[in-house]
Formats: sequence, C-alpha cells, structure tokens
Amino acid sequence: MKKTLLSGAAAIAMFLAMGAAAQSADIIVDEPMTDWSGFYLGGHLGYGWADMSGAYDETDTESQLFAEDLDLEGVVYGVHGGFNWQMDSIVFGIEGDVSLTDIDDSENAASEGSDGAESEVQSGEVDLLASVRGRLGIALDDVLLYATAGVAIPDAEYEITGTGATDGKVKFGEIGGVVGGGVEFAMTDSIRLRAEGLYYFFGEDESLEDISDADTGEEVEFEDVIVVRGGISFYF
Repeated sequence: MKKTLLSGAAAIAMFLAMGAAAQSADIIVDEPMTDWSGFYLGGHLGYGWADMSGAYDETDTESQLFAEDLDLEGVVYGVHGGFNWQMDSIVFGIEGDVSLTDIDDSENAASEGSDGAESEVQSGEVDLLASVRGRLGIALDDVLLYATAGVAIPDAEYEITGTGATDGKVKFGEIGGVVGGGVEFAMTDSIRLRAEGLYYFFGEDESLEDISDADTGEEVEFEDVIVVRGGISFYF
C-alpha cells in the first residue's frame, strides 16, 4: 500500500507539471522576465523510501526472512548541476546529480523467540543514488514547472548476519531509470529554490545461493526508490 501511494504521488506530481507545461504552451505570452538559461550548481536535501523483495532460507521457519518486510527509509542529501536552454517560455536542459542516503532498515528472523530469531538478521541499505536526466518545462516568469526523466545508478546492498557465512552480502549497482517532476522559484537572478519528486526504478535481482543456509534459487530484488526533496541552485 505504501509503495502504491508513494508511486502514485510521484506520478501525479510529474503529470501535473507536464500538464501545466502543455496548457501554458497554448497561451501566447511575452518573453519571460526571468532568464532560465545557462549553467547552474546546487545542493538538495530530502527523504526517501526504498523497496526490496525476495526470501532467505524460506524452507526454515525458524530463520526465514523476507526482504519485503524491511521498511527502508531515510534522509537523502547531495549535489546537482546542469545546463538549461530557453526558447520563449519553453525550457529544456540536462542535469546530473549525486545523492548520499541514510535509507536503511534491519529485521530479525520471522520466528520470534527462537535461537534463529536471535542470531540471524537481515538488513538493507541504499548508500548512493546518481542520475543523469533530461528536463523539459514551462517558464511562467519567475516560476519554472518541469518534468524530468533519465538513467540512474544506485549503490545498495542486502546482508544476512549471524549465519557464520564468510560473505553474507549482495550488492546492487546496475543502471536503472528515473522519472519525476518539480517546480523552481527564482528568488534573484542567480538564486533559485526548488521542490521535486523522483521515482527511481531498478528491478535488479541478485542470487543468495552463496550465503550460508540459503536455499537453491533464492534471490533478492532491489525494486525502486521514491525521493522527495528540496534544493537551492546558483545560476551562472
């Protein structure tokens, strides 16, 4: 339910931005007073939620663990930079960003009170999210509404501890995608504030067969991340 609501909120934000851009494009307007073209650098801060799925040691009821039971969430912070081009009220550009995150959670084995529940723990974490995205928006004087989409790379992991395995960890780092939308406000000619939502989707599977006690064919999937964040950009 949480994933559905958050995904829906991100999609609504993106389509609202795109709808506003399309509607405003039909209106003949004068040259916007604010110039959104040029190079910019900035920082951002927000919060994120991630989803993993899959099972560890599913046939053992005393130590079975399901990755979807993890409630992965935490603070997201980082830097971004890009370049905009402007044609009348239409603004398009490219942006790259790198975000460090504290998105994580851990959980004991499902059978509470057993020896397994005390010794075997699953944990998941997302350490980094990076993306390169295109942006397309409509400038309404000192307000910019935009939609964005591109490719993303994570640094995430899932770990089992307490099994005695030499390596109880799998890493995720394959390229995925990201879509979103947001709004920027021009406070001065060079300082802009923003609020945006981003939906990262990965769907990367990793086998657990090398972890002690894991059953044949068991794997964990790093599914997606939803981030809402605010930021400040300095235009040059």
